[in-house]
Amino acid sequence: MRKTNYILVLAVGLCLGGVVWGANDEKAYVVEEQGRGTWSAVFDAKQTESAKQWEYARETQNKGRLKKADRRMLYLVRRWPNSKEAPWAQRARADMLYSRGKLKDAFKEYQYLIDNYSSRMRDYDSVLDSQFKIAIDIMKRKRMRWFFGGYRAPEYSVDYFEDVIRNGPQWEHAPEAQSFIGQAYQDSGELELAIAAYAVLGYRYPESPFAEDAAWQQIACLDLLRKDFPNSRDILDRILTATTVFKDTFPTSAHKSEVTKLRNTLYEVMAQKAFDEAAFYAKVPKKPASAITYYELMIAEFPKSKLVSKAEERIVELEALLNMRTQAPASTLPPTLHQPVMEKGSNHAQK
Repeated sequence: MRKTNYILVLAVGLCLGGVVWGANDEKAYVVEEQGRGTWSAVFDAKQTESAKQWEYARETQNKGRLKKADRRMLYLVRRWPNSKEAPWAQRARADMLYSRGKLKDAFKEYQYLIDNYSSRMRDYDSVLDSQFKIAIDIMKRKRMRWFFGGYRAPEYSVDYFEDVIRNGPQWEHAPEAQSFIGQAYQDSGELELAIAAYAVLGYRYPESPFAEDAAWQQIACLDLLRKDFPNSRDILDRILTATTVFKDTFPTSAHKSEVTKLRNTLYEVMAQKAFDEAAFYAKVPKKPASAITYYELMIAEFPKSKLVSKAEERIVELEALLNMRTQAPASTLPPTLHQPVMEKGSNHAQK
């Protein structure tokens, strides 16, 4: 009998435990509206509902007490993150920081608004516009003005412009933002990064009004690189490719004459390099035939060059020298066309 009662009590206990365990499980999955508060609001008057806190913070904002309004908006966002007033409060915080000149903080709060409330926020384009203006201001701002008028560091704005494009890749000002990235790198002397940024603009937004200028700035950056590395054949080839694409893509461009002038200059530069290579072989003993070949290649590759007539004259001179070598005895040849004279005392001379 006692054994039976013990089994019964044990069964009832297991059932009650299961009910309690199930209740705890169910409670663990409840999503509450409340979030955490803020230390700055510990001694501030707080409301019991998100709607009342919103009205309370707005009243403070309308009185011009923006710092205190910011704290009360922040309390609302953290205490009731899922309420309908949360995105309003977050937008109000970012706008107040912007109006106070706290540009980097404002940009950060606008980004938080987009990351967390993009589907619930109002007037998405105006948020992008505010971020865009902040990025431009950071790009053009002078730092340490008290020290000889200050200096600019446009490369600091690149991350901000990239965030704007990431937030709105098809936004109307996205091509302009990409153009500013190229300009920032170009102004800071990072020419290869500027060329890459301008190339991205042409690839992503070929129909935008900024595409032509981006293509032209690529050429300008490459020309600056050419002056830094005058012996780089790779840079010359890249400029010729870029100018060819520019002429084909923008045949009515205002830069058309400048592009043509640059291409003519590069044509002569490359012709000079080919001419110098042939001249090198002309100075090497027993290599006049190789020099003739290189002069002929230079004429074939650059037939409109100013150096063609000079190359033809050198070919005539070298051919005459070859005829002298084949017709005259070895004793009458110029010293440069004889076999090398061995010094006395060498092993070869003794033999």
